[in-house]
Amino acid sequence: MTPIVQFDDVRKVYEAHPVLSDLSFSVSPGEKLALIGASGSGKTTILRILMTLEKIESGSVLVGGRPLWSPQTAILSPQRREAHLHEMRSGIGMVFQQFNLFPHMTVLRNITMAPVLTHGLVEAVAKDLAMDLLEMVGMANKAHALPAELSGGQKQRAAIARALALKPKVMLFDEVTSALDPELVEEVLNVLRKLAIDTDMTMLLVTHEMSFARDFADRVLFLDGGRIVEEGPPREIFRNPQQERTRLFLRKIVAPGLSL
Repeated sequence: MTPIVQFDDVRKVYEAHPVLSDLSFSVSPGEKLALIGASGSGKTTILRILMTLEKIESGSVLVGGRPLWSPQTAILSPQRREAHLHEMRSGIGMVFQQFNLFPHMTVLRNITMAPVLTHGLVEAVAKDLAMDLLEMVGMANKAHALPAELSGGQKQRAAIARALALKPKVMLFDEVTSALDPELVEEVLNVLRKLAIDTDMTMLLVTHEMSFARDFADRVLFLDGGRIVEEGPPREIFRNPQQERTRLFLRKIVAPGLSL
């Protein structure tokens, strides 16, 4: 089976500091992958590369078997490269730490705008789709509210619905609960649990919620210094990590009561 996401010897540098060092891994269609590691380990950079928000220094990134970043795409003219990246990222959705909702638009308009403008969806069809998604995330009663009228958890659920409205093949979640008050975290995690159970969408999740990663993911990658230190099924990673660096990380961050 062709991986839906594939990194081959990817190198990424920020201001002469290597963030990803010859990173290679792949993700199968429908797989739920959790990326864990300390701040600065390269987790969010992986997602930003997939969203074409960052380019790479060397290596290649394939999505659906097609090059997103590669030596071949690097030599395209700026116009052709931008057209290529635009086409490729249409199949990828991302939910960020901050909600990034347009403050002057209702929740419904936040969700319908991109499908209408970028996918040519008829307004009425886009509204029906948006209401179905809002129902799924428990937000149908907030369709006509402005973002300022929502709690943090409600804003994040609306942001998830907005990303899903473009029907991506791959969904990226970057610390989606980190900006929330503790009592609001669970309502967002419940939406991700539902997505994981009810859809065959490929999902990459960056998180510090270790107990959630254990229950959500098919596989866990532990990164340190831009490299994969350890990977495997979540119960193996959390219960019996093989690398000392993994054990040290989990001792510091693991939720109380989570068995290693």
